[in-house]
Amino acid sequence: MDWRRTQMIFIVTLLILNLFLAVIYFNKQLSDDPDTIGNETLEERLKADNITYPNLSSKPTNGAIFTTERAAFTAKDVSDLSGQSITLKDNNKEIYSVLQTPIKAGKKGNSADFKKFMETEIYRGESYEFWDYDKEAKTLTFNQLINNNMVLFDEAGQITFYLDSNDQVVSYEQTWMSKQDDLKEKTNLMSAADALEAVYQHGELKQDSDVVSATFGYYTTVQLPSGNVYFPVWCFEVEHADKTNYILVNAKDEQVINQSDNQTTTTPLSELSSRQNVK
Repeated sequence: MDWRRTQMIFIVTLLILNLFLAVIYFNKQLSDDPDTIGNETLEERLKADNITYPNLSSKPTNGAIFTTERAAFTAKDVSDLSGQSITLKDNNKEIYSVLQTPIKAGKKGNSADFKKFMETEIYRGESYEFWDYDKEAKTLTFNQLINNNMVLFDEAGQITFYLDSNDQVVSYEQTWMSKQDDLKEKTNLMSAADALEAVYQHGELKQDSDVVSATFGYYTTVQLPSGNVYFPVWCFEVEHADKTNYILVNAKDEQVINQSDNQTTTTPLSELSSRQNVK
């Protein structure tokens, strides 16, 4: 027997085994090292999870926390609105209108006739902005603007236009929020890019998701005797497995709210904790 050859094979095999074990150990150390993980950029992590997203600003924005409430309409508010039959409902806090002649709207309410209708025949129509077109429900939703930004997911400041089979408006329901009272002065808030990172860190973004858009606006989960409390949020529209959901991030304290299940993943707004009653 060639002992020298056998000895050489044994040594080479041992070296290969040691090299294999060293690689396994090194990879484990690398995965367990938080500093190494932290060095990965958000872009790299999203790419690894096959999550696409639009170009987002890293510049801080600003906004205020305020209270407001659903307002009642008066007969004078609707007296000059022509070409429609108007009924005030819910203690005058909702306009219900049926148009005498349907108006072509377009999927984003961007037809010339509809724009003119919004400007002249809708109560404070310039204070609402397009939010959603629902093909199945045949509706257009416009949200009220406060401080130049939309109030999100709140029927208290919204217009829902009902469409016929030709995407023409045949009727609508409208609510309006009264003048707001600021609880805090405007302050610098997190950027859209930082908000997306907060969503990712909270585990709300699944692999193979598409972040369609990011919208800055106002949202409420807090009710006070003086009215609902609205705080600034970033809202992300996310598509995954042919489903769409909306994820909100408190732009001040990174509270994350998944609108699809209406649950918060962190504690409520700390600055108001002593005064609030969560719905």
